[in-house]
Amino acid sequence: MIKIFICPKCYNFRMVSRKPSAECYHCDANLVKTELEYTTYMDMSEEERNTFKENFKNRMLSYNEKLRDILAVEENVR
Repeated sequence: MIKIFICPKCYNFRMVSRKPSAECYHCDANLVKTELEYTTYMDMSEEERNTFKENFKNRMLSYNEKLRDILAVEENVR
């Protein structure tokens, strides 16, 4: 089964079979497995793929911002 991964640093897609994890060919980061099925990904237009990528990017940036805020609060408590 082919899995679709995305890079949390440069947001490039990669299709991987037989491996439970993968690295980005562009920046060597560990990739994140997406919920996309291979057939769904292949049926997506370029615009749909870019929309998926932008939504993923926004979620990652939001998560990182929240994490920074939590760490800043913890630093102030100490």
